[in-house]
Amino acid sequence: MGLKSALRDRAFRFEVLLGLIFFPFFVIQFWHTLKLLLLLLGCFTILITEVINCSIETVVDLVSPRIHPLAKRAKDIASAAVLLAFFNFALILIYCFFN
Repeated sequence: MGLKSALRDRAFRFEVLLGLIFFPFFVIQFWHTLKLLLLLLGCFTILITEVINCSIETVVDLVSPRIHPLAKRAKDIASAAVLLAFFNFALILIYCFFN
């Protein structure tokens, strides 16, 4: 039920689509290596943080339907977590392709 709700979010669907597109490439490139596991963990970290971001945004919208500085701050912090997950994944990609 939770994943079904998360799939209604455009950003989450986009990230799932990107993962599905790149997954076969990662498997072919790094079959039977620790690098494949690192890449998959990085992808799942992005999805996990996006789900948490969606849930925080939903709760904030429920509690504070009008624009409020604290509501904006909560949403911005949750979005920053997703950005950090992307940076984490970028570091993993750099490690996997250049090591």
